[in-house]
Amino acid sequence: MSVCPVCNGLAVVQKSCPQCGRMMFDAGVIQDYYDGYSAYLEQELYEDGYRCYDHEICVHLIACPSCHFDLNIAFRRLEMEELTE
Repeated sequence: MSVCPVCNGLAVVQKSCPQCGRMMFDAGVIQDYYDGYSAYLEQELYEDGYRCYDHEICVHLIACPSCHFDLNIAFRRLEMEELTE
């Protein structure tokens, strides 16, 4: 089993906006923004363009509260064994 470090509070996103320089925030997983049913579907459906074959990923929407610029960032999921070491 693997977990996303951002979804589970193990890591914090700290990224400056390339447009205005303000600090951006994590707005959650991208699947939450497609339609009313997307949150109930498999997360992998929304991560095809970001896939890595050697590990699982979780794609988040990172947004700027000031100029509303946003981008998607893929985070590597951690295996449970990595968390206990």
